[in-house]
Order: sequence, then C-alpha cells, then structure tokens
Amino acid sequence: MQTKSLLKKLAGGKAIFLLLLIIAVLAITYIVRPASFTLGNAKQLMQNISFIGVISIGISCLFICGGIDFSTSAHASVGMVFFALCLQKFESVPWPVFILAPVLFGIVAGLVNAFFSEVLNLMPFIATIGMQSVWSGGILWYVNAQPIQITRASFTSLATKYVGPVPAFFLFFIALAIIYSVILRYTNFGRSMYMVGGNPTAARLAGINISRTKTIIFINNGVLAALGGLVWASQQGMGSPNGLTSSSPEMTAMSASILGGVAFSGGAGGLGGAFFGVCLVTTLTYALQSMGLPLWTVTMVNGLLLVIALTLDGLRSRKQAKAMQGMGMPGMR
Repeated sequence: MQTKSLLKKLAGGKAIFLLLLIIAVLAITYIVRPASFTLGNAKQLMQNISFIGVISIGISCLFICGGIDFSTSAHASVGMVFFALCLQKFESVPWPVFILAPVLFGIVAGLVNAFFSEVLNLMPFIATIGMQSVWSGGILWYVNAQPIQITRASFTSLATKYVGPVPAFFLFFIALAIIYSVILRYTNFGRSMYMVGGNPTAARLAGINISRTKTIIFINNGVLAALGGLVWASQQGMGSPNGLTSSSPEMTAMSASILGGVAFSGGAGGLGGAFFGVCLVTTLTYALQSMGLPLWTVTMVNGLLLVIALTLDGLRSRKQAKAMQGMGMPGMR
C-alpha cells in the first residue's frame, strides 16, 4: 500500500490522462504508418526522450520555484564542447574525469543567471535570453563554428548501452526524475521551493532565504543542462556549438513540463507529470516525422503545444485564485 501511495504521489493527477494521449498518438501513427513500428524506432524514441527529459527536470524545478531560464540549450552546447575539447587534448586521461568541465561550467552559468535575477533584480526572462546569445556566440567564436568530433569509443558507446530493450540513458532519466521527485515531496528544501514559487511573501515570513533558494535552482538547471548536453554528445558522437541552440530543446522541455502540470507561475506540479509530458511531446514529434510530414510541421506543432500548455496553465491559475478568494484567502502571487 505504501508503495502504491508513493507512486501515485510521484506521478501526479495528470499521469493517466497524458498516458492515454500518448497511447492515442501511437495508435494513430500505427494506423497511418504501421511500418514505422519497429524495435529500432522504439529505442530511438526512448533515446530522444532521455535528452529532453534530463533538461526538463531542471526546467521543471525552475518553474516550481518561480524562475525561468531560456539559456539552457547554450549551457548544454558549451558544456559538451568543453568536454569534447578536453577529450581531444588529453587523450590518455579517462573520459569520466572530464565530466567535471561541463558541470563546472553549468555551475558558473547558473550563478551568472542568478546574479542577474536575484542581485540585480533583472527580469530572468530577458536576462537569460541575453545570456543565451552571449554563451552561444562565444562558443561559436572559440571553435570557429566547427563541431568537435568525439572519437572516444568508451564514451560514445554509452548511447548503445541497453538494459534489455531499454536504453541506459532512458533509465538514467527515470532515475533522476525519481530522485528529484523525492527531494521535492519529502525534503524541507523541496517544500521551500513550492513556497518560494507559490507564495514568496509567506516564504519570506517563514524565514526562507528566497534568493539563496533560487540561486541553487539556477545552478541546478545549469548542471542538468550540461549533463543533457553530454547525453546528446554521446548519441551524436560530437560536441556541437550550435546543434542544440538552433533546435531550442528548452522550449520543448517547457511545453512538456507545463503539459505535465508544472505551473508556469510557480508553486505547483511535480516531476511525475513532467515525465509523462516529456514522453507525450517527444512521441508526438516522432509521430509527425514518421508520417513523413515536413520539418516545419513539427516546429509549428511544438510551438502550438507551448501555447496550449500556457493557456491551460493560465486558466488553472485563475481558477485557483478565484477559489482562494472565495474562501477569503489572499492570492498566491
């Protein structure tokens, strides 16, 4: 009974609905293009989910805490390029040592965003868009816009590691989602994130250091973005300075998180719903590509999903505010 209760809390109320949508998308894809249903395609779909999933965890935590970061793909790009350059320069050193390089960059990038947001009180929406351009332009200049090939087989082979038919990176994403879900639900810091995002005034009165909490979450997002970049680099066999910034995976992660019930305005949601949101968005992209639709269709649908997700989140927030006012309570924000 305790296990079922824990799983129910981790998954959240939207999990079943999102799962049904995923099944519906797959069913339509099978009807239109049955030949696309192969084990190889299923593995590739899980690989795609893995990369977006790791990034979505950092994005979801930021949303819950009332923050936002549009420079996530730049963090991932710079981190993996640094990693690839280290592999080239120090061929005799085991590759796990160099994971420290992108992680340290993720910490620095997160601190920079936190400085603009929490110290200078700039709008994180604008500040992080600016830093996206700064980091992206800087790494393009540094490597002359050329991808850095990764020839270290012991690293690139991680993308071909499986536990049964399930890719190891997909299991890595699931493990991260469970760990962060436990932190959010069962630790004081996790509960403080919800309070900071949902009612910063109450959080301040409760003695929570709002700036410190948000700084930690910005750093966390930078580190997870760097790890997501490593997942992509292993799958593609290179560190690309512009392969991610051009596709804006943070937008996909944002859509998935909000569709999964994570409130854009902060203070609500969980990683269980976000997990199924990632699966839905990635599966829909796979379905459109399998049906042979042009790339612009995928881009348009992803943008439409984000708009729908934001609309639903706005309606939910207004409904919640009206309910609280009816109870004689002040608004959350």
